[in-house]
Amino acid sequence: MPGPAVSVLSRPTPASPSLASLAALACLTVFCLLPVLLVDIPAMVDYPNHLARMSILARAGTVLEHPLYQIAWAPYPNLAMDVIVPPVARWIGVEAATKLFYLVSQILIVGGAAALAAAAGGRTMTAGIIACLLLYAMPFAFGFVNFEFALGLALFALAIWVRLANRPLGLRLAVHAIAVTILYFAHLFALGIYGFAIGLIELWRLRQDRPPPHRVAILWGGMAAPAIAVALLAGAGGGAVGGTGTNWSVGAKLYWLSMLNGWSREFSLVPTLFLAVPLCLAFMRGWLRLVGPGLWLAVGFALLFLVLPFRLFDTAFVDGRVLLAALLILPAFSATRFPRERTAELFRATLVLACLVNTGFAIFVQLSYRSDYRALITAFELMPPGSRLLPAGLGQEEDPPSNLQDYPMYHAATLAVHRRDAFVPTLFTSPGKQPLRPHPSVQHLKLLEGAAIPWSLLQAYANGVTPPEELAYVRNWTRDFDYLLLINPKGEALRTPLLEPVASSSRFALYRIRPNGG
Repeated sequence: MPGPAVSVLSRPTPASPSLASLAALACLTVFCLLPVLLVDIPAMVDYPNHLARMSILARAGTVLEHPLYQIAWAPYPNLAMDVIVPPVARWIGVEAATKLFYLVSQILIVGGAAALAAAAGGRTMTAGIIACLLLYAMPFAFGFVNFEFALGLALFALAIWVRLANRPLGLRLAVHAIAVTILYFAHLFALGIYGFAIGLIELWRLRQDRPPPHRVAILWGGMAAPAIAVALLAGAGGGAVGGTGTNWSVGAKLYWLSMLNGWSREFSLVPTLFLAVPLCLAFMRGWLRLVGPGLWLAVGFALLFLVLPFRLFDTAFVDGRVLLAALLILPAFSATRFPRERTAELFRATLVLACLVNTGFAIFVQLSYRSDYRALITAFELMPPGSRLLPAGLGQEEDPPSNLQDYPMYHAATLAVHRRDAFVPTLFTSPGKQPLRPHPSVQHLKLLEGAAIPWSLLQAYANGVTPPEELAYVRNWTRDFDYLLLINPKGEALRTPLLEPVASSSRFALYRIRPNGG
C-alpha cells in the first residue's frame, strides 16, 4: 500500500494552519494586490507592451482589427496570456482582462508557494508571507506577466509532484506530462524551473530510498520524455527563447542583493533587512533549518544562479528569475522550532512588516504614474489613427536604468498601439516568441531588439549619416514616422525645425515630425 506523502520529508507533518491564519494570509494577499487594483494600467516596463499585444489579438478577425499588425499563430512557448486574455477581453474589455490576468498571476504565486509548503509539510504561513513579499520584487515588478503566471503554475505542479511522491509511478508520470505540456505553452523558463526542482528532489530521494535500477530508469525516462517532446515541438514550430546576446558578470550577481523592490534599489534595502535579519538569526540559533531535499534544492539553485548569466540569448534577468524561484520554493522545505511562541510571532510579524513596507512603496509608485499614463493616453488622442510613432530618449538608455522609477516609461509608447491603432517599432513581435508580425507595409520599420533610440543619433541620421544595419528602421525616420515620443525628458525640450511640440508631462514629450524640416 502506498505510504503517506509526508515520507518525502521523513518528518511529521505540522498541523494545518488554522482558519484564522488562512484568513490573515488572505487579507495580507489582498493588501499586496492594491498596487494593481488602484490603477488602470500598472506602471511596469513590459506591461504596456503586453497590453498592446492583447489589444491586437482580441480584435483579430473583426471589423476593428489592427491595420498595421498581423496574427501568426504557431506552437510557440510563452503563450499563456496570448491564449487566455483575448477571449476574456471580448467580454470585459482588454484593459480589464489584462489586469485580471496579472492579478491571477500574483494570486497563483502566493497560492502556489503555500500549496507547495502544505504538500511538503513545511510552514504554509511563512511560505505565503514570503511569496507576498516577493510580488513586487525584480523581475516581477518589470511586468514579466507570462513568467509570473507560469511560475505560479509551476509551484502548483511541484506541489502535486511532491504530494504524489508515494503514489503509483504511472500516475505521477501522467500528471507530470500534463504539467510539462501546460508549462511549455505558458512559459519556457518556468518549465525549466519546475524540471530542475523535481530533478533535485528525485536525486535526493534516490540517495534516501535506493530504488531498484529498473524503477530509476522508468522514472527518469518518464520525466525526460515530455520535455524532449516539447523541445521537438518548439523546434518544429519555430519557437525561440531570444537572440544571441549573452552577458555574465560578477556585478550582475551583486545586482540581485537589492531585488525585493522593482522600483528602487535603495529602498529595496529596507525590506531586504526585514527579511534577511530574522532569517539569519533563526538559522544561526537553530530555530530554522532546511529539511528533506531542502539542502539539495538550496545548493542546486545557488549553483544555477552563479552559472547562469544575467542575459542569455537576449533574454534578460535570467539569473534573477532563478533566485526568485528559489526564494519561493525553499520555505516549503524548511522547519522552525522557536524557543517560545512569542519569538515565533515576532519572526512572522517582521516578515509581514516587510510585506507592508514593500507594498506601500509599490502603491506610491503606481499612484505617481497614474496621472502620467492618463496624460500620455490623452496626448495620443491628438494623433490620427494609424499613425507611426517613434520612441526616443535623450541619451543611450541603460536597460535597466539606474533610476528604476524611470523604467515603466520605456515601453509606454506602445499604449498608442492599443489606443490609436498606431505602429510602434518597439512592440514585441519577435518570431518564435510572440504571435504577431508587422504588416508588410511597415515591416522595414520594425526594431528587432531594444527600446527608445537616442535623439543624438536621430539628428545625425536626419543630417545624412548612414545608420548601422540594426538601426536601419530609422534611416529615413523623418519620412517614415509621423510622431516622436521622447521618454523621461528630465525637463528638457527638443528645439529643432524637424519637430513640432504636441503635448508633454514630466515623464514624456510628444512631437509631430515635420518631413524634411517642415
